[in-house]
Amino acid sequence: MDHKPLTPATNQGLRQIVYERLKDAIVSGIFKPGSKLSEIELAEQLAVSRTPVREAIRQLSQTGLITLTPRRGAFVTLPSLKDAADLYELRQALEVIAIENVCENPPIKELQLFREVFSEMSSKTPHEEYLSEDRRFHCFLYECSGNKYLHRTLNNIVDLINLCRPYSMQSEPTALSVFLKGHLSIIDAVLAGDCDKAKAEMSEHIEDTKKSLLTFLKLHPEDYTNED
Repeated sequence: MDHKPLTPATNQGLRQIVYERLKDAIVSGIFKPGSKLSEIELAEQLAVSRTPVREAIRQLSQTGLITLTPRRGAFVTLPSLKDAADLYELRQALEVIAIENVCENPPIKELQLFREVFSEMSSKTPHEEYLSEDRRFHCFLYECSGNKYLHRTLNNIVDLINLCRPYSMQSEPTALSVFLKGHLSIIDAVLAGDCDKAKAEMSEHIEDTKKSLLTFLKLHPEDYTNED
């Protein structure tokens, strides 16, 4: 592997720390989809033995972020077109439920702050900045849904989707403007107390992001991989 080294882990809660560090590195794109993961190199970067690294890899394989291949090793999962479509089908249904729950007791002040953030962005906003705020916004909605199982499930789904989503935005210049408009429409509907509109806007927003990613995967299946 030829990646920026991870910072050493401390002894406290070592297994959990290694798990979180490796998960963050995968979700943030330090290790790209298709990358092979070396226990030895990861252990050296984190300044730990191979045992907690091996355990973290096993745990992450259960979430779907890592794929274990017999006689080949561990790889960052490379979502297929079918995987992405299936994940979005589930995400779309669950996000509509989440926003419906949020409408029952909307966090007005926080939503107004998110509106300010997205209003200040434009098509020229760096994709990394947008994706960070996008994830923060949606995770906030999951938390406010009041359903811990919905929250947990959506977080896992979005982690998998985000393995390749940053790369899809690079090839679609108009996507960011569409996504920003979607966020503002969702927030405005919730603030106006129009739950049906909020659900419709959320469904449309997720459909827009789905189309963007699936189009990219169809046209550029090799562009976000890092074959080893």
